[in-house]
Amino acid sequence: MNRLLLIVLLSFILFGCSDVNSESDSSPILDKEFVEANAEIGQTKDEVEEIFGTKYFSGEGEFETNEVWVYDKVKDDFEYEKSIQIVPFDEIREGNVDYQLYINFVEDETFMYLYIYRGEDGELWQYQVNPDGTTQDRKM
Repeated sequence: MNRLLLIVLLSFILFGCSDVNSESDSSPILDKEFVEANAEIGQTKDEVEEIFGTKYFSGEGEFETNEVWVYDKVKDDFEYEKSIQIVPFDEIREGNVDYQLYINFVEDETFMYLYIYRGEDGELWQYQVNPDGTTQDRKM
């Protein structure tokens, strides 16, 4: 019992002393679990920025009322050609890009989410939230 109490107290001390509010940590970690818990069809752009952050690049989709936002995380300031239409499969596979999250909007509301990542098996995976709210998680 005393050992458990000591572990809990040490955990509070360690996490309490960490600088979680630093500038570099202002965006959430967009891992698959975060996307699963927070991606909902019909969210507004303001809601998406509040939940997923403001560090994304964007462009027009196939239709003029369609916009795509892409969130990504790169390793050690790795640079690559960012595009809303081309997924950097090789860079994700090699670990230079941890993930890409594509969020499709129709007018001001989310229509679809696509999260592409390298799984623990080293293979590329995609987690998708479809327009009807159903989800898919599959190896590419």
